[in-house]
Amino acid sequence: TQSRSSAASDVYKRQVRGNQNMKAVILFITVLAIAYAAPFTWQLCPEPPPQIFKPTSVTMSPYPAVAGKNVTITSHGALTDYVRGGTWRATVYYDNVPLHVFTGDSCDLVPSCPCPCGPGDYTASTAVPVPAFSPAGAYTGKFEAVGASGGTISCFTFTFDIGA
Repeated sequence: TQSRSSAASDVYKRQVRGNQNMKAVILFITVLAIAYAAPFTWQLCPEPPPQIFKPTSVTMSPYPAVAGKNVTITSHGALTDYVRGGTWRATVYYDNVPLHVFTGDSCDLVPSCPCPCGPGDYTASTAVPVPAFSPAGAYTGKFEAVGASGGTISCFTFTFDIGA
């Protein structure tokens, strides 16, 4: 028969091994969740019309987006012609259904270059609210900016997540 001390020692060792196994499972689940978190992605619109601002990078901050908070979309690229006015529109889709539409003045996108804004490298950004009622999950969107004469300034599509 085992002494009480030896039996208690065996129970303790099993608990320690159990805790180590649980830590390994939690670590595995955490790594798996990070690996499968969808990144923010973007691309120029399919069959894009001629664009005078072609982004070379587009980011969203914070990411993932948080319901009830603003996100800032920032794009960097080259402007090849003057922008003398116009509007922008961002449409956000959830499960391919238009959910939110945001609009603004194209001249407000690049604060360092008010209209008329000439050719050059620029960073454009705008903050948009994420409505508090937005469900967590994967979203898609389309950003379009049109000049005062109706020509396309820029167009890109994007995918992103709203966190829980």
